[in-house]
Amino acid sequence: MTWSGKNTTRRAPAAITPILRHAPELGLKALSLLWPPNAAVTARNVISLRRTEPWLAEAAAGTDERLLGSLDAALAWLCRSQDAVGSGGIGCFEFYRWTQGYPEVTGYVVPTFWDCATALDRPGLAERAVRMTDWELEIQRADGGWGGGYDGDRHPTVVFNTGQVLRGLLRSYAETKDQRYLDAAARGGSWIVANQEPDGSWARANFKGMRRVYDSYVSAPLARLAQITGDDRYRDAALRNCAFVISNQRENGWFENADNSPYFNDAPVTHTICYTIAGLIETGELLGEQGFVDAGRRAADGMVGSLDEWPLLYGRLGSSWEPRTGFACLTGAAQFGLVCMRLHALTGDRRYVETARKLLGFLVWTQRLNGVGGNRRGAIAGSFPIWGLYCPLKYPSWATKYFADLTLAVLEAGKLDELPQDDGGIGYAEGVAIS
Repeated sequence: MTWSGKNTTRRAPAAITPILRHAPELGLKALSLLWPPNAAVTARNVISLRRTEPWLAEAAAGTDERLLGSLDAALAWLCRSQDAVGSGGIGCFEFYRWTQGYPEVTGYVVPTFWDCATALDRPGLAERAVRMTDWELEIQRADGGWGGGYDGDRHPTVVFNTGQVLRGLLRSYAETKDQRYLDAAARGGSWIVANQEPDGSWARANFKGMRRVYDSYVSAPLARLAQITGDDRYRDAALRNCAFVISNQRENGWFENADNSPYFNDAPVTHTICYTIAGLIETGELLGEQGFVDAGRRAADGMVGSLDEWPLLYGRLGSSWEPRTGFACLTGAAQFGLVCMRLHALTGDRRYVETARKLLGFLVWTQRLNGVGGNRRGAIAGSFPIWGLYCPLKYPSWATKYFADLTLAVLEAGKLDELPQDDGGIGYAEGVAIS
C-alpha cells in the first residue's frame, strides 16, 4: 500500500483552521484512546497500513450470506443508536460518547428502514421508522424547517438539513398515508422555496451561509414533494437549483463549490461530491430532465476513473479527479457505490456494478476492522485509517446508513431469493434486537 506521497501540500491556515476549531473535541477523542476497545481499533488500523490492500480478500469473499451478515450488523448498530439516543432520532458514536439525535440524518435513515423492513421482512424496522418520523414532527420549527447539527445544538434552521428531513416525511407518508407527515413536509418545502436565491442556489439559510452545489440533494425531495402535492413551486425550485449546479460543472465532470468547507474548494470531499451527483440523477429522473442525469453521470465517470487508477477512492479529489489526501472517506465510498448501482440500473454498463462491488468489499472489510465492542460492531467509521480527517475517531450514523443502502442494493441486484425472517435478533451482531 502506498500511502505516502498522496497528501497535497497546502497552505497551513487552510489545513489547520478547521482542526483548531474542533480542538476540544479532538482532545477528548485522543484521551479516549486509552479505553481498551478504542486502543484495539486504533492498533488494528495501524497494523492494516503495513499490508498491501488487505480488503481485496474481503471483496473476493463477498458472498450473499456474508453480505447479509454485514447488513444485519449495520442495521443492529443503527437500532442501537436510536435506543442510546432515546428520543426516537439517530445519533453517532464518537470514541468517548454517543451524541444526541441528528434530525438531518434521521430524516434519510427513515427510507433505509422502510426499504429493509420490506426486503428483509422485518416489521420492527418499520415501527422504528415511524418513531423517527414522529420525532421529526416534534422538533419541527415554527418557520417550517429543521435546525442544523444535533438535537439541542440551537443552530439556525438550515436548507440542506430540512431537505433531508423531507425525505423521511415523504417516505413515511407514502407508507402510512398519515396526513401529518405530508403537511409537515409541505411546510418545510415552502420554507426552502422561500429562501432560494435568484441564481437557484441556497446561501443565506444554509450551512455557513455558502452557496454549494451539493444542494442538488435538496432538489430531489422537492421534486418528489411536487409530484405528490401538484405544487409547481417545488418543481420550479428544484429545476433552478440543478441549473445552478450544472453551471458550476467543468467539462470533465468535476464541480466547483462542492465542499462543505470554505477551505477545500480545490479538493472537495467525496461525501459532498456524491451528494451532488446523486441529487442531480435523482432529480433528473423524477422530473424527466435527462440533462441532469447526464451531468451526474459525467461526474461519476470521473470518479470511476480515479478508482481505476488508485487502490481505493481517496477522500478528497482535485479538479482532474486526482487524489488530494491520503485517507478514504467511508461515507463517500458508500455513496459512490450507490451512485454506481443506480447508473448500472439506468445504463446496463457492467463497469458501474463492478465498481460498486469493489467499494462494498472495501467497506465490509473496514466494518470488521473497526467492529470492536458493542458500540462499534456493525458501524462504519468516518475514515480509513480511522484517524483520517473526515469525522476522525468517530462512527457517523450517515456512513452506516449509506453502507446499508449499498449492501441492500447489491444483494437485490444479485436477485437474492431467500432472506432470513425476523426472529427478534440480528445474528452476527450478537443478538441485538431490532424491533
